[in-house]
Amino acid sequence: VQEIISYRPHWFIRKGNIIFFLVLLFLLSLTWFIQYPDIINGSARLVALNPPKLISSKAEGKLVKLFVSNEQFVLKNQHLAYIENTTDYNEVMKLQGWIEQTVATTQNNSYEGLNSNPLPSFADLGELQSGYQLFQNELLLTKQTMASGYYQKKRNALGKDLQYLSTLKSDVYEQKELLEKDKQLQQTEFEAYEKLANEKVIAPLELNQYKSKLIAKEQSLKLTNTQITNSDISSHSKQKEILDLQKTITDQQQQFHSSLLELKSKIEQWVQQYVLVAAEDGKLIYINTLRENELISTGQSLFYIEPEQTQFYAELQAGQRNLGKIKTGQRVMLRVESYPSTEFGYLTGKVNYISNMPNRRDSFLVKVDLPNGLQTNYDKTIFFRNSLLAQAEIITDDRRLAERFWGQLKQIAKR
Repeated sequence: VQEIISYRPHWFIRKGNIIFFLVLLFLLSLTWFIQYPDIINGSARLVALNPPKLISSKAEGKLVKLFVSNEQFVLKNQHLAYIENTTDYNEVMKLQGWIEQTVATTQNNSYEGLNSNPLPSFADLGELQSGYQLFQNELLLTKQTMASGYYQKKRNALGKDLQYLSTLKSDVYEQKELLEKDKQLQQTEFEAYEKLANEKVIAPLELNQYKSKLIAKEQSLKLTNTQITNSDISSHSKQKEILDLQKTITDQQQQFHSSLLELKSKIEQWVQQYVLVAAEDGKLIYINTLRENELISTGQSLFYIEPEQTQFYAELQAGQRNLGKIKTGQRVMLRVESYPSTEFGYLTGKVNYISNMPNRRDSFLVKVDLPNGLQTNYDKTIFFRNSLLAQAEIITDDRRLAERFWGQLKQIAKR
């Protein structure tokens, strides 16, 4: 008994209650700092306001030429590559350049530039060759309507004829004035002799001679009027010929312009079929490794063009369960299925909009803004593709663990 009473226990046993109390107090204090959020799960889809543009092949054949490299910045309408066909690419590009220049110079009905910028000769246009030949014929007819052409020369000749007729008409008018003056003198002389004949001074036969002269003067005046009328008829006929000629020139110019635009349209269709063109400015990204002379199939996806300025957001379908806990401004974590979160991390966003009306599936649309774009919490950027799916976690209430324990105790006490 003396040994038991005099034995001093180990300090751990003597201080055990205090240590247990301190450990318990430490654990309880941790519940204040540890946060345990309320989470609503849902499926989401990434959406872009200006998404990357997919460039696909519209024809089958060999990839003859690649003009750009991977991740190169390209401009809108820049040619990226072209596919093998019966038409020579370089000739088509030269013809297209000539057409664009000609369209610009003929907008104000100025066709004189066709002489200073002649149409190049092409013989390897393939399916465009027949359209090129028809346009070449229209061009030759149109050149005849220009200043050095047949129609303009004929028009100038008709203009000179009108000048000659106008001069001749002026001369006839002067002749008519002289004849009228001569007729007045003859009329005065006839009236004097008529008075003498009435007074029996001269014989009636002599009066008839003067009357005959007066009639001859009147006939001369009528012939002069006839010449004036014929001159007017000739002038009118010349003016009509000029109008017909002008209509022919105008019709030919319109026909040329229509033929020019038709050939331009055929070239654009050819470009759409066999040439891969950038849809807008941005960075070009190869979908697969591409090489020249590689066989390409119709509809094969070849490039993506990533625009410089693109805004992304997510569309989330939330069910009716716990919908009332979702509010704008709440934080959302998006784990993209194509990019494992353990390797790439997750995207962070904020609730921006909650639909008031359900869709056909009895769920509500929730839009989530992505302030950091497609950059994850691991500082990795996800490349956007259409219809990327993600698992969304909406953090509705980020409460402390102690608050949750206290809430449970209150519920138990109320029961």
